[in-house]
Amino acid sequence: MTSPSFDLTTEPWLPVRLPDGTAGPPVGLRELLCRAHEFSDVELPLPPASAQLWRVLALVTARITRLDTSEGATAWQKRRRDVLRTGRLPEDGVDAYLAPLRERFDLFHPERPWLQDPRLRDECSKSSGVNKLAWGRTAGQNQVWLGGHHHDLDPVPLTPAEAAWHLLATLGYGPSGRCTSRTVDGRSEANSTAGPLRGTVSFHPVGRNLFESLVLNIPLPQESEYEDDESEPAPWERADLPNPLGLPEESSGPAGVLVNQARHAVLLSPSADGSQVVDAHVTWALRERQVAPTDPYLIHLTSKDGRRYARPADASRAVWRDLESLLAESTRERFRPELFTQLTSRAHLPLDLRESLRLRAFGFDQDGQTRDRQWFTAGTPPVLRWLQESSESAEGHTLALTRVKATRDAAERTGRRLRDALISAWKESNSPSGGSAGTETGSGPWLRTGTARYWSTAETLFWRTVMDEDSAGPGNGFILLALRAYDEVTSSYCFRPRVAKAVESHRRRLFDGWTRARTDEEDAA
Repeated sequence: MTSPSFDLTTEPWLPVRLPDGTAGPPVGLRELLCRAHEFSDVELPLPPASAQLWRVLALVTARITRLDTSEGATAWQKRRRDVLRTGRLPEDGVDAYLAPLRERFDLFHPERPWLQDPRLRDECSKSSGVNKLAWGRTAGQNQVWLGGHHHDLDPVPLTPAEAAWHLLATLGYGPSGRCTSRTVDGRSEANSTAGPLRGTVSFHPVGRNLFESLVLNIPLPQESEYEDDESEPAPWERADLPNPLGLPEESSGPAGVLVNQARHAVLLSPSADGSQVVDAHVTWALRERQVAPTDPYLIHLTSKDGRRYARPADASRAVWRDLESLLAESTRERFRPELFTQLTSRAHLPLDLRESLRLRAFGFDQDGQTRDRQWFTAGTPPVLRWLQESSESAEGHTLALTRVKATRDAAERTGRRLRDALISAWKESNSPSGGSAGTETGSGPWLRTGTARYWSTAETLFWRTVMDEDSAGPGNGFILLALRAYDEVTSSYCFRPRVAKAVESHRRRLFDGWTRARTDEEDAA
């Protein structure tokens, strides 16, 4: 009987976008790489999986182009420029890398399934269930209504493509805490640490086509690799499987940074014909904690004790509100993604490409254990041309960053006034003495809806202002948006005189900072 197989190099599992932005038919890994210059993008339906996929694609592209090693930053950047000028990945180079590893890219290979550990069949006393693998579903004793109508008594199988997406997401964003028990050399454990990307936002440069994006997402190799011809292998390149109880070596090179940080071990169980994934093992991968390298796609902050950590994701905070942190040079307290420093004006990129660079973010707002709040993705216009470095002398970059900062500050100030006004108006409306009443927190029902409406409309004004080099600033635009949001959430309550009085009283606070020069639209407010 033939074993089930799903060859990721040829089977269609990667959704692509065509140059006009429309969705094209899914393709396999080989076709994606060989035709990258013909596609505008690749993006999985699951943002956490996309973040992990881009790390895999960056490593594979680095291997094909030989940008995984370097004799120094300047020489490496010049070689990257030469690769970009070719306009495409060489088909023979793609085959030279993928062909010897084709079995390792089989999702269901009996001995070395892609990014999985076949030893789990024997080391786990029971499976975890396919619902444990599938993000958005409930598993175990969690309430059904928190993850859709899925339960372990009647699990719905995944297609192989879907299983590959969820596998990637689990390796990047898996939770800490209780997991399926695994026994290795007599030692049985049933807990794991959180995945390397859990609760973070991953920022990536986007070029004019997929080929450019792939090359630009390759990070500069660490200096330790300059001295050693042996590059740290990726999981699919290793001669053997890692020791789960061993002491991990310090990661180096692109593979160590991009794909070797997983804390979870996974094994998929396909149906007999390989058309579905019907079960899965999800458990711990390592007992000893390794020293994690700095991820090149994350913003990092510094704690009070000097420890560097990734900025947590916040689904309620739009990406444009952090644009200044991404473009401005790093400080002692905040470090922009390391990859972005390699894209500044001194990075030897073709000028027309640098002027067109956009930004994309994949985020997952979640705690360290099992609470997953919301995943999200966001994009920007071509703003990476404004990346700043300490030796930057271009006046245009300084003016652009000043415009970004001034516009964001104006939006934030108005947002704070709106928040205060909504909370205070609600409190005063429900308590004659002006004290907290009506809800457990005292903030009332207007706050969430009102601020959400404000920030969703403020983004359009922000981009219109910062992308216009002749703009004099947002003027009273953010105040107008705040007034509109305030009125929309409070107006239906104002039939009561006391509420109307409180609402109008606190509405006036939104006019703080109003400029004297008014348009007809502003006078109508």
